[in-house]
Formats: sequence, C-alpha cells, structure tokens
Amino acid sequence: MDQEAILDELEGLVSSLGLQIRYEKGDFKGGDCILYDQNLVVMNKKNTDTQKIALLSRVVGMYGGDDLYMKPVVRQVVDDEMARYYEQLRNTHPTGQTDENSDTQRSES
Repeated sequence: MDQEAILDELEGLVSSLGLQIRYEKGDFKGGDCILYDQNLVVMNKKNTDTQKIALLSRVVGMYGGDDLYMKPVVRQVVDDEMARYYEQLRNTHPTGQTDENSDTQRSES
C-alpha cells in the first residue's frame, strides 16, 4: 500500500472518530484541537505525506484506534507511530526523576 492510500485510510479513520480535518497553510506542525466545541485536526498543507501520516496515526492512536477496524498495514503504521511517540515521551523525562520518587521523598520529609 502506498503512502497516498495509507493517508486516505487514516483520514477516513479520523473522520469516523468524529474529528474534522482541516488543511491550512502556516508555520506550524499540526495536531488535534477543540475550536468552538468542534473537534479538529489541523494539518499543515506543506507537510510531507510521511509527516501527515505520522500525525494522523498519532491522532487515531490517541482517540481510540484500538476500537476501530483498520487494514493490517494501516494498523501497523498506527502502532509503530504510537510506539515512537511513547518512546519520545520517555526520553524527554530525566532519568531517576519520576512522580513516584517525588511523592515518596515528600512523604518522608
């Protein structure tokens, strides 16, 4: 399945989750947001298909993609992107400083 077909599939999944996709020009990466009680995914028109696929995969994963049927190749793309996303989150927190340790230190003081 080529990138354009994957992008089409992801756009359909995002729509089935009740989110509207808007392609806009500007100096931003894109993401999901709420505007006047409307759930939106704002995409930068200048993004490459790879960037659009990554963003839409993350939105599908975050908004309940586990409950949706998707083609196996699309499921793999979503799962891979979510794994990358969670790995990035883990790498942004300094090692040894977790909320658990902070709470323990506070209660012992």
